[in-house]
Amino acid sequence: MCMKDKKILITGGLGFIGRTLLEALITQKCGAKLYAIDIKDMPKDAELLRHNVEFQRLDIRDEIAVKNYIKNNNFDGIVHLAAVSRVVDAEKDKQNCIETNYKGTKYIAEAAAENPDCWMIFGSSREVYGEQNVLPVAENAELLPMNIYGFYKLEGERITKSTVKRNCILRFSNVYGNDYDIPTRVIPAFVRTAINGSEITLEGGSQVIDFTHINDTVQAIIKCMQMLDYKRFESETIHVLPGVANKITDIIDILREMGFRFSVKENPPRNYDVQCFVGDPSHLQETLGNVTVTDLRTGIKKLLEIYQRSSHD
Repeated sequence: MCMKDKKILITGGLGFIGRTLLEALITQKCGAKLYAIDIKDMPKDAELLRHNVEFQRLDIRDEIAVKNYIKNNNFDGIVHLAAVSRVVDAEKDKQNCIETNYKGTKYIAEAAAENPDCWMIFGSSREVYGEQNVLPVAENAELLPMNIYGFYKLEGERITKSTVKRNCILRFSNVYGNDYDIPTRVIPAFVRTAINGSEITLEGGSQVIDFTHINDTVQAIIKCMQMLDYKRFESETIHVLPGVANKITDIIDILREMGFRFSVKENPPRNYDVQCFVGDPSHLQETLGNVTVTDLRTGIKKLLEIYQRSSHD
């Protein structure tokens, strides 16, 4: 996996995917010099990152600060994960979504392009597709985002591809799987509620979702980093997902089969939520090769073990 002595920046390095990615790169001895920026301060419990990552608190909405930082460090590669990362948060604060997901990406891409040898991975989303009539969805499907989050993720893709010569767009789909995740996301919220024996709230309840485990997601990102570092491709757009149609109610069924007892409240669906999405993973497997797929039941079991272990610490 060696990217020996390469200087790699992870934006959003303290977020769910970013922190998990950094820890994987460290433990797998990737050989790169790792840098991270985030709008938050380094947590006290992040000892592994503290000793192995050059960290700087930085707001990607600050154009001058972003461009100076990237110029001064002359990175070999950038994995851009910093974002307003939930549809509901983007809907609540549209201006922050524009400033972060669109302008922040623009600043990073423009700064990366100053070094012609620097590659960039952009963390995008299945939200760029909106509702599709044909499933599973391939990467070349028509892009019809139906919410502000999806719209500005698509704009981020376009900026990355038009600005940075060596690039890869990774479209994630409902990533879950450890305790760095936002607690109010669907799977963490359902699992925590089940543990507590309280009430799960379904926003709609008929959604079909392509859930992706965080370990599979991080493995795909690392493989993509290697491909760009080895110059195996110049510009790609790749799904990172298993291609499995899981109903949102499958989570409830799995938790009940595990012995948890809780009530369920059903609210009307939100008008900005995509109701059905399943992606085609064939290009992922063909391009990056043998990316693992964790099934939903196994992923939920792993997450339960993490939550139960942390509650006993």
